[in-house]
Amino acid sequence: MPQAATQEGEASGSGPTRALPRSQRSTAAARPTATTRSMALVRARQSPGSQSPREPTVRSNTRKRKRDPAANRKSKKRKRTGEEEEVSSADSSPVRQPHIPDRMYRLHDLSTSKAIQKAREDVSAKRARHMGLATLNVHMCRASMCVLDDPNLVPVRESARTAVLNAGRSVLGLSSSVGGKPLARCCGFWVDWDEKNKIGTALTTSRLICTKSASLDSWSGQEEYDTNAEVLVHMQGGTTEKATLQYYQKHYDLAFFSVRMDRPVHILSFNDGVMRSDHVFELGRDESSFLRISHGVVKFLNPNLLERYHYMHVHSADPRPRYGKGAPLIDFGGKIVGMVNGNTSGYFIPSSILVKYLHLWRKFQRIPRPQLGMKFWSIKFVDIALAENILCKCNIDDGLIVKRVSYGSPAEKLGILVGDVISCFNGEHISTTVELENMMLSKCEDENNSLNSELNVKFDVFHIRKSRWSDRTLTVKVSDDSEVVATGARTP
Repeated sequence: MPQAATQEGEASGSGPTRALPRSQRSTAAARPTATTRSMALVRARQSPGSQSPREPTVRSNTRKRKRDPAANRKSKKRKRTGEEEEVSSADSSPVRQPHIPDRMYRLHDLSTSKAIQKAREDVSAKRARHMGLATLNVHMCRASMCVLDDPNLVPVRESARTAVLNAGRSVLGLSSSVGGKPLARCCGFWVDWDEKNKIGTALTTSRLICTKSASLDSWSGQEEYDTNAEVLVHMQGGTTEKATLQYYQKHYDLAFFSVRMDRPVHILSFNDGVMRSDHVFELGRDESSFLRISHGVVKFLNPNLLERYHYMHVHSADPRPRYGKGAPLIDFGGKIVGMVNGNTSGYFIPSSILVKYLHLWRKFQRIPRPQLGMKFWSIKFVDIALAENILCKCNIDDGLIVKRVSYGSPAEKLGILVGDVISCFNGEHISTTVELENMMLSKCEDENNSLNSELNVKFDVFHIRKSRWSDRTLTVKVSDDSEVVATGARTP
């Protein structure tokens, strides 16, 4: 018998043992095996709030001393309190990796393998719960350096951070779908609040409901829209509300949506004095409603002839932001300086024009615009060699160069041709296309022009082929539809 007991101890991995007296064999039989101890060790390691691995408790054959009733009540109270603390701190207790002794991997025991797998799954699940906490969710951070950590922004980092966080309260994500199928995702921002009806108004791009855009040329007029598309607004914190289309403007690529809210929305003020070379932040919300930021500088640039000429351009550190069109641009004071839009990356509508949009929309519930049937470039932004040549041969250093004339338009009929220069609109000097757009919108507002009406506008034109100036008065159509500059424009 002593020899058999020794062999059994060696087989179990516990090493040589000596034979036990008969009186102690019952106690030895109650001791756990190595497998039992290891599995218990894993369970002890992975239990919430456990401080250190403990060997499984061996029951004693001796009788326990009876406790008095008061002691039993205290014991039960401590047990209930411990259970409540364990439940309440399930997500907040420290994450502890299960301790798995090497010898357990050599046991080839199915129940042991399941215990190890269960321990690992519990740790992974706990880490996932931690990542759901606001202070630990690092998955929303970009892999690249934070924009505010740019060395060029170090002197203004604190003020810029404050401006961005304040402006972020107004920034929205918007998604659309038709028949349950996703259509588009864009951004926008609050522009109005109706306290009586508890309705906020958001401004975004009409691309949100655009179902067809057959050409990169914005002047082709081939876009199609679905005004019955279902639109959702995604706000900070992940809250979502349904939105209702109020109005969309095809030429300016804008859309207004109303959203019923239970509290006032945060509306930013506009800085209508944005200048080229100004530093700006582009804000937006991604698919998870997290705030995204890009830093850029407003550039001196003529618009792409495929784009509308009311745009300005920003050279951004993130040339292809993932949060899409309709995002606001703000200055370092937190004021809106523009809205990202257009087919080409980097183009935005300046705030001076956005303010005009809002005035017209509030006044007419529409945004009427004179359609000139021409495209322009500013002499101010052409290559310096070309600017010198124009100055030398035409004695002109400012104004707009006519780049396209729509076939059959009033401008063509009055002899305005490609290459001519326009210096004044209704007696006011113009240097850029943004200035021209502002003047036309002001003209509509002042004269209360209704849609499909006509408006007389006067231009001072330098005819490049005849080297002489003349006045031309055009009678143009006022519309909120997309202006088309038809191909086939005559170029002598």
